[in-house]
Amino acid sequence: MRVLRVFLGAALAASSLVLVSETAHAACGQGTVTAIIKDDAAGAGACKADPPPRANDKGSDSAEPVKLDPNEYRVVLACAPTRISDKAGGEATNCSYGQTACRYRYPTSDPRSQENLLRLESRPKGQPNGGWTLVREMCGPDQVPPGVPVPQVPTLAQIQTAFKRLPFSKPTVSIQPVGNVTLVNLPTYYRATWPGDAGLEPGETSKPVKLLSWNVEFRIMAQSYDFHYGDGQSSGPTSDAGGVYPDGGIRHTYQATSKGAQVTVDAKLTAQYRANGGDWQDIDAVADLQDEPVTTLVVKEARARLVTH
Repeated sequence: MRVLRVFLGAALAASSLVLVSETAHAACGQGTVTAIIKDDAAGAGACKADPPPRANDKGSDSAEPVKLDPNEYRVVLACAPTRISDKAGGEATNCSYGQTACRYRYPTSDPRSQENLLRLESRPKGQPNGGWTLVREMCGPDQVPPGVPVPQVPTLAQIQTAFKRLPFSKPTVSIQPVGNVTLVNLPTYYRATWPGDAGLEPGETSKPVKLLSWNVEFRIMAQSYDFHYGDGQSSGPTSDAGGVYPDGGIRHTYQATSKGAQVTVDAKLTAQYRANGGDWQDIDAVADLQDEPVTTLVVKEARARLVTH
């Protein structure tokens, strides 16, 4: 009989727990119930709900507090000081470094090798007189943070392309002896002569060319001359533009007669450039002129004979 009472008591207790579990949400209202706590004094059950999740709890959907960046940023072309100052008041800047450095950092097959070297710099907000600190250097604008303006500066490749598209003059060949007639076995002198027309020639400076935010000027220089004498011979590339008898450095002696030797000079030009009136920089590019004018030279043979008077 005693065993039967214990068994019935345990069964009733289990039944009570099941009933409490099923009615817990109705009794407690909203929230996730984790336990039913019996109040011995009142004989009633009190609800214990899960505490609200905290932002740092794992599994929480709450976002981390947004941290405001205390800095402001700018992007500038990576200009470097020159090794030797060319200004009385201090060092000049050499922006050709910023336009050429990336070609040494990446292979030519990488598009970044043709980009400008840029500097991302920062300083604390609200300090307009504060100095800028380098964050990083980068080739091209791909890594610039959103909202930071990129300077509208042409690349060196764009400047080189603009140079090659300038309207150039084309030189002709002046010859001595004069009259475009010479003799076999007689040294003949040649000189490249520029026509003085509207085209650009060595020693002249172009009008400013607008490239993005820069006004770029080009100072034209001769890179080389290659004189072709019309008999299959040539001078080869030389910096000598030639001259006249007796000091001219470009001379040739014909070994056979010709009724029309086609004499030309193949000229290649280079330049220096400057942006917005700044310092002159080497452009590292060559414009190979095409279809230069032809000078026709007659080569005759002199024969000596004795005559009587």
